Amino acid sequence: MWLNLMLSWIFSLGISRSGANSLRPGPGSRVPTPQPSCGMLSLHPTVACLGTPLMASCTLDPSCLQIGHARPGDIVWRLNGETRQLPLNQSIVGNGTVTVVSVLQAERSRGELSCYLPHRSSLHLLGLAEYQAGVPPAELQVEHCVSFWGGNITCYWDPGPETYLPTTYTLHVTEEAGRCLWKFRDAGTCVSSRESRSCTIPVENLFASFQVRLTAVNLLGRASAADKCVHGMSIVKLSPPEVSATADRSDCFLVAWRQPNEELLRVTDARYEIRYRDVDEASWTQVDVTAAEDAPASKDVCGVSPFTSYSIQVRALYQSDAFPWSDGGPSWSAWSHERFVRTLPAVPSRGPALWRRIATPDSDGRSEIILMWKPLQPKEANGRILTYSLRWQPRGQPAVLACLTRSLQCALELPASEEHTFFLTASNSVGESPASKLSIPAVQAQAVPPPLPVLVSPASDRSLLLQWDPPGFAAAAYIFEWGRASENRRQNSSWRYELGNISRVILAEAIEPGYLYSLTIFALSDGAVRAAGSTSAYSKQIAPFRAPALHPTRVWPSQVEVQWEEVPLEEQGGFIRNYTISYEEQGKDTQAVVVNGSVRRYLIAGLAPDSVVRVGISVSNDGGSTQGSVLSIRTRSLDDGKVELLLSSLCVGLVVLLITAALACVLKHPLIQGCLWPQVPDPAKSHLASWLPQKMWLDLGNFPAEQSRKQRAGYPDFPFWGVSGIICGQQEEEMMCKFFLESTWAAEASSAGDKYRQPLQTILLRGDVTTPDHSQARRQSTVEYSTVIIWAYPGDAPPSSTAPWPQPTPQSPESSGPSCEPGWRICFQNPTWEPLDGSCWRCGQQPDGGPASLGAFPLLRTLVVEGSGDLQPNGDHPAGALSPMTPYRPLERDLRLGHASE
Repeated sequence: MWLNLMLSWIFSLGISRSGANSLRPGPGSRVPTPQPSCGMLSLHPTVACLGTPLMASCTLDPSCLQIGHARPGDIVWRLNGETRQLPLNQSIVGNGTVTVVSVLQAERSRGELSCYLPHRSSLHLLGLAEYQAGVPPAELQVEHCVSFWGGNITCYWDPGPETYLPTTYTLHVTEEAGRCLWKFRDAGTCVSSRESRSCTIPVENLFASFQVRLTAVNLLGRASAADKCVHGMSIVKLSPPEVSATADRSDCFLVAWRQPNEELLRVTDARYEIRYRDVDEASWTQVDVTAAEDAPASKDVCGVSPFTSYSIQVRALYQSDAFPWSDGGPSWSAWSHERFVRTLPAVPSRGPALWRRIATPDSDGRSEIILMWKPLQPKEANGRILTYSLRWQPRGQPAVLACLTRSLQCALELPASEEHTFFLTASNSVGESPASKLSIPAVQAQAVPPPLPVLVSPASDRSLLLQWDPPGFAAAAYIFEWGRASENRRQNSSWRYELGNISRVILAEAIEPGYLYSLTIFALSDGAVRAAGSTSAYSKQIAPFRAPALHPTRVWPSQVEVQWEEVPLEEQGGFIRNYTISYEEQGKDTQAVVVNGSVRRYLIAGLAPDSVVRVGISVSNDGGSTQGSVLSIRTRSLDDGKVELLLSSLCVGLVVLLITAALACVLKHPLIQGCLWPQVPDPAKSHLASWLPQKMWLDLGNFPAEQSRKQRAGYPDFPFWGVSGIICGQQEEEMMCKFFLESTWAAEASSAGDKYRQPLQTILLRGDVTTPDHSQARRQSTVEYSTVIIWAYPGDAPPSSTAPWPQPTPQSPESSGPSCEPGWRICFQNPTWEPLDGSCWRCGQQPDGGPASLGAFPLLRTLVVEGSGDLQPNGDHPAGALSPMTPYRPLERDLRLGHASE
């Protein structure tokens, strides 16, 4: 356990550079794991010349060889972090220590070499060493030395080739006697670096000779420059002069200067140089000046431009020929500080460049003419322009002032059928410029000028170069017009004026990449256009600003046709070369088709029916391509022919169906009418005649007086087939029932059968009526009848069979039946209009056993039905049924309801 702790402690210790545990892995290698030190690395030499060999020795202790059974041949070398294969030379020394020797070349100015031993898939650092490489200093050369009135000597030298090592430069100056025959005293020593390339040593006396010696030293060697012998006054460098400048003319200015600190006894002891430049320009103009004896140092500089600001500088050179043996001469002083001066204005040197823009004549034959001119350049204006004067001269007439303005244009409305000449001048504080002339011919006299061939090419991304052959006449000037080519012809254009002694020009104003420009050149002579040429070009083509939008024109089950519009000229960015149509169907790869730039539609074929296809478009020119939006289209499931066939089939089927339905309606009209519009049952053909209930009862009781009066007044007849009995409620009604039932009635219908005859049962009840049975009957009657009709008529003769039924007579509320007027006769009949025997009597002369009043006739009361009836097998009414003219609808209603509810 103690051994493990000891190894862990050693493992954690920091190790020196020889055999250190500093891990410096190279690129692409694993990070070495820390291991105890068991070796060291030595390198000889550590400083060497570039390209010379270096010997590296990596020594391994026996403990290193025991790590993972390592062998000396497993050593890994790295130079500047890169693994190297170095030749090996092994030697065993002493107690088993192994030294691995290798040789490498010093290829760089600095290097770092390390050796590693592989262990457990990592690298164990054995040692690390650094080296430097370079070259010794080359032969030096002192370029020149100067002396300043301040009392010092400064020398400048050329250090020669790069040494790649720190190099020290030492300047040693000694004051000598005569022509450097012997040393008088040490003036001083100065040490400098390679970068400064100069060194300054103060001296007390410039009127002496000095010997200059320069040496350079680094780790690989030393070098010296040839000694120089100079005289202090022969290498003098004066201070910059003090300068002043004034201008009292438009083409000259005066420069004056003096040497500071009284460095010169006479101004003639030095030469001078004056340089000046326009403040808006970078180039200088130099003038050599020799000062005059006994005169101040000054100079008139002429030939300059009026009303122009100039920057002026002066420098001086000391002149001395007394020491020709000296290894060096005087040096020019530094340039003085800049001084500025402006010359006076002058008359403008030429008239402004004049051009026109003519509108279409109106209905009155007058045109708007816009005269435009360019401002004069400063070298032409020679001052600040105050006004512009435009004079107009019609043909054969004197010129008149048309405009006096400070702006750069003037609009006039003139007859288009006349020739016009214009003269333009510019004025400043000094005078008026020469006139510029421009002639505009009449509309009828205008002829197409001769063509002027012109070539155009890009000069840069924002300029165009125009070249042309000179016309066959002496052109006084050229006018250039250019502007963006657009579908809108009213785009603003630029123009430029140039003198006629050129054959090429570069247009850089208002030129941008990606736009097509229309260019026109006009050759002018005596103010009139004599030739013209035009062209168009891009300064630089770029990718289109946008791609066109796709529109589907026609869609089929397997084909889709798409269409797109042309990209507007302002957005093309260049000349359109082609369009790329890309489409992708569901579940398939994207396909692309390239079509010519003049194509505006494309048909995509081979698609699956009822599928979605994504279609995109990109437009390309020489400057690039631009991708547009993607359009999704679903193909049809059926073709147009199939759809038409299907629609035709549906239409034919619908027509056949309608014809069939119409025939069915005609042939099955009764059936359809019975289903859709059932007939309202005819009371004359109802089931009442064929329905035979088991029992029927007449309820003559429990009726209010009002309802009883309605019954007695509203029902003049009633059928009596199968009536089982009569129910009487009140006591007076009971007496009438008895009398009615005890009488014998001959109530036979001519066609009535025996099976329809039943005895009537009289049931006398008081109060509410319930369903009676046979045990309640108190008396039976053997009266058999089918139908009894009761009616009244005046006089003794009954009405004929064709006479209408008499209307019921009004009755008082107190009466129990219809009123019986004197002289009226009341009779009972059957539907055959045969009077019943003993069934008639006069009012007031009641027959024996007859009813006391018509209102007491029991059949005018409510009918109670019990049981279910039988219908005839053929659905006809039985013999003796009511005739169609018998009014019995109220009764039929009661029977259908199954309850006596009148």
